[in-house]
Amino acid sequence: MEAISLNSSDMSRFSDFTILTTTYKTVHGHEITTDILYPKALTPRFEKTQDTVTCPILLRYHGGGLIAGYSLFAPFFNPWYLELSKEYSAVIVSPNYRLLPEATIFEILEDVEDHWNWMHKSLPQFLSKHTYGTIQPDLDRILTAGDSAGGYLSIQMGLSHPEQIRAVNAVYPLVDIKSPYFTNQMEKVVFSTPVLPQDTLARHIRKFREREEATNQKVVVSAPTDAERTQLMFSVCQHGLFGQFFPGDAVELYPLERLDAGARFPRGGVLVLHGRDDSVVPVEGSYMLKKKIDELDSSLRFRLVVGDGEHGFDHSAKLHDAWLWDAVQDVIHSWLV
Repeated sequence: MEAISLNSSDMSRFSDFTILTTTYKTVHGHEITTDILYPKALTPRFEKTQDTVTCPILLRYHGGGLIAGYSLFAPFFNPWYLELSKEYSAVIVSPNYRLLPEATIFEILEDVEDHWNWMHKSLPQFLSKHTYGTIQPDLDRILTAGDSAGGYLSIQMGLSHPEQIRAVNAVYPLVDIKSPYFTNQMEKVVFSTPVLPQDTLARHIRKFREREEATNQKVVVSAPTDAERTQLMFSVCQHGLFGQFFPGDAVELYPLERLDAGARFPRGGVLVLHGRDDSVVPVEGSYMLKKKIDELDSSLRFRLVVGDGEHGFDHSAKLHDAWLWDAVQDVIHSWLV
């Protein structure tokens, strides 16, 4: 596939959607927001009746290595998710969350859990208010989704709420976090980007800690728009520096170990998509997840689809492309029926 453009100014992929943004929590005076997207033109029968529409939820988590990106960062927003929303009149709920290294991985997981609680408590009223009562989210029909780091969060939420989530989708997810690829400090080529200095992360940490000391205020980052943030993410990937953010004895951080400890996915199933040539998150992690499911939960409808291409291989795909349309059928059925 062609390389993904990192031009965040092109928002054309969202042109068919109404986007609402609100704060779901505040930390150290910093507002953390979530975006709610719904098709401007819902299916014809809803357009004609003007009755209240009950819409399934696509709960989507953005990628960026847990370091970069934000909810509406267009280059990381899989176009076929938007097509899926239009196809089934689904509301997309896409939260921001605190990012490494200013936050810890525990705080990130706390944010997505707080967002989950906000969604159940406040989203129906919020949507009703802003759509004059015409759209209501169906909290009984939730499909989680996400790419890369967002795929990790989608999987984590699926394991945390298997009774309340219908099915899980994860695209090139971060799964095998203890792999030497992520933890050994070795230089590697990632996504054909030039190798950045190994001390990029250390310099960034030193800079924000000096700022905290000078202002006596905790630095919180949840929706960075500067290009330097993406460079920071690539540097951490290139030099295998993720290990310092994930304490090895914290089982709750590792999906494979959670499965070993008895956690299970929603019975509606799991769909994982991964590019065989992925240099950011190697496909071996998804194979390990499939092997683990085969060993521990063989009755689960788990499907791994590996296609040709790099990280982001699905960004050129259309929902109705034969391979993708076939891949999503089981989770769509579980989500909607």
